[in-house]
Amino acid sequence: MDNNIADIYSLLQEIAWYFGDHGLGGECCADLSFVEFMALKKAYENKDSSIQDIGNALNFTKSGSTRIIDRLENKGYIIRERSALDARVCCVPVTIKGTEVMKSVLDERNRELNEILKDLDSEMIEQIKDVLDILVTAIQRHETI
Repeated sequence: MDNNIADIYSLLQEIAWYFGDHGLGGECCADLSFVEFMALKKAYENKDSSIQDIGNALNFTKSGSTRIIDRLENKGYIIRERSALDARVCCVPVTIKGTEVMKSVLDERNRELNEILKDLDSEMIEQIKDVLDILVTAIQRHETI
């Protein structure tokens, strides 16, 4: 095993700490847990998401994703609708309130990250993005095996 693997894992834990439930400045994402935020983000990014799509994207069971969707619906961030294409499928479009909270959280977190990285040149920032993209793609490929 490559000796860098343990260092990479440790660094990922540090990143997860700062960008997870703990969040920058002690909070994650308005009144959302990190799991709720990620589920809402998936629905926000794909307007035709079903509960199953969101669960699959986050590697949750059907009942686990249903519980998260229940919480988001109770907060007024999504609604359940039957698919126009297949009435057996329940879609979860994001409400205006959900869209507003997503835009607010994403804008705030992007401003914070911009502040953190402001002393790096654009080439270094692009390299960080490229490396993280490679890592996420490798993780996603591994999860689908």
